[in-house]
Amino acid sequence: MPTPEHAGSLTIRVESDDTAHVLHVAGELDLNTRAELEAVLAGLPKPPMIVVLEFSELTFVDSTGLKSLLNEHRRARAEDYEFAIAGAHGPVREVFRITALDISLPLVPDVASVVGG
Repeated sequence: MPTPEHAGSLTIRVESDDTAHVLHVAGELDLNTRAELEAVLAGLPKPPMIVVLEFSELTFVDSTGLKSLLNEHRRARAEDYEFAIAGAHGPVREVFRITALDISLPLVPDVASVVGG
């Protein structure tokens, strides 16, 4: 786990169209970076009513990052929009499996699985 003086970084690139908001998330989602993702998610206008987090370049997620994802999933259900996590693999996918969040969070292989393409 990164120490505060060697904390990882997070890059978020948003692509939006009439169908969906796709957030390409790269780097590390942890205590030091989760607020960045939460702020971007909170600022997304609805419609469109689909939000996809594209995680193919996410290299690390800790328990605080998982909590942020669970909170967004709950918000999506409460506000009636679709939420999915696409492209998680390697250590990030393993964290979802070990915590059994691969059962409760909507994980998909890629963005096209949600928005077509």
